[in-house]
Amino acid sequence: MIFSFVGMIMTILGVIYLIFPSKKRENKYGYRTQRARYTDASFKYAQKVAAKMLLLIGLGTWVIGLILKSNGVSQFFMLEIFLIAIPIISVFYQIERRLEILNDDFDRKIGKNEMGDTHEVIND
Repeated sequence: MIFSFVGMIMTILGVIYLIFPSKKRENKYGYRTQRARYTDASFKYAQKVAAKMLLLIGLGTWVIGLILKSNGVSQFFMLEIFLIAIPIISVFYQIERRLEILNDDFDRKIGKNEMGDTHEVIND
């Protein structure tokens, strides 16, 4: 039952993010983490990835919930409460990992070090 409900909510959010993505970093709507708001490009990328991930993992979770319900295994409420964290965490992990790679590439291109300080790149 929990898997069906959470999967349905994630799927609906994924569809909403696909149809009406957040356009500006200042908006209160959309996928808004520190990594996502790093640059305009990373924010736009985060909105696309979040929509796809929420839709994909939401549909998968919803299907799992429907299978559990049809097989009569929906009475394990407490187990579902603990296991539902897996798809939710996986959505955020996948998005943040991809943003980390994107932002690291951006930092390399403009010459930032790990401390966030810009430094001049000297070519010999």
